[in-house]
Amino acid sequence: MRSIDFLIIGQGLAGSALAWELVHRGKKVMVIDEPEANRSSTIAAGLFNPITGRVMTKTWLADQLFPELHRFYATASSELHQPFFHPDTIYRPFISILEQEQWKLKSADPSMLPFVKRFHETSQWSHQVKNSWGGIEIAHSGYIDTNMWMKAIRNWLILSDSFMQAHVEESELHAGEGIHYKELDAGSVIFCNGLGASSGYWFNWLPLKPLKGQTLRITTRENLERIYSRGVFMVPSGNEYAVGATYEHPPFEQQVTPAGKALLVEKLEGLLATSFDVVHQDWGIRPTTPDRRPMLGQHPQHNNVWVFNGLGTKGVSLAPYFARQLADCLMGQASLPSAVNISRFYALYSGSR
Repeated sequence: MRSIDFLIIGQGLAGSALAWELVHRGKKVMVIDEPEANRSSTIAAGLFNPITGRVMTKTWLADQLFPELHRFYATASSELHQPFFHPDTIYRPFISILEQEQWKLKSADPSMLPFVKRFHETSQWSHQVKNSWGGIEIAHSGYIDTNMWMKAIRNWLILSDSFMQAHVEESELHAGEGIHYKELDAGSVIFCNGLGASSGYWFNWLPLKPLKGQTLRITTRENLERIYSRGVFMVPSGNEYAVGATYEHPPFEQQVTPAGKALLVEKLEGLLATSFDVVHQDWGIRPTTPDRRPMLGQHPQHNNVWVFNGLGTKGVSLAPYFARQLADCLMGQASLPSAVNISRFYALYSGSR
């Protein structure tokens, strides 16, 4: 038998960030994952943006999330010698003179000032983007190359014999005074397996909701000067741009669809002033929650069985901050915030397992 401190199930954005955090605290971990199953993480464009939504509001916990995000990914990129972290400006065009006037007032709000790089009343980069009423440049934004990040941390874990590529048989995972799984003895197990939790044994009672997203990869006539975002986002990806995403609730087809492509192309045509060609289409399913807050915490009956899930469409920005919060809790240094603690769903647990 091999003894470790923490067994982590799943190496998506949540599992990757948690493994990094725990190892840097001197803990022995084993991560078990099926890389080909991480569709939501691997097709993600990796965009992080503190001002989001149709009405362009500061995202939840932006003042805490984004400083931690920049520290976390910059440090990891440097230590792993992999350039997956790309701080960059997002330009979001206004769609009317009314919206421009509203943002003239918003941008003067002291709470918004750190996140607004520039306010433009007139058209900018009009050869590339349609923005008759100007727009705002958003600060503390950018993207990570999610595939490079997860591959880098997987290779880092492999070097220390802390990664296993396998399907986890939950029926063989036993929780008592410790966690026993095949040849592993662990102090605790943390399930970071996204929608896999819905069909699993330990956390199938959590109200995870699947949200399908389709994306495109395009080429453009010229290199774009900014990340443009309005209805769709455009993120550099090698010599191409990742474009997304649709938001499709069940029932849906688990594949790309002509309707998904048509919707993204329509939105792109409304945003870009330059021509483009679609070269690829992809899809994935994100784990979301009813209250749009992550799910972290202990199983109701087993205090060494944990979950880190439900990051939804904002996994890149949520994972670093809440990995640190969860690591603090696992080590007995803090309690989890009630807004993300799965204790808010304990009433759904029947106790019949």
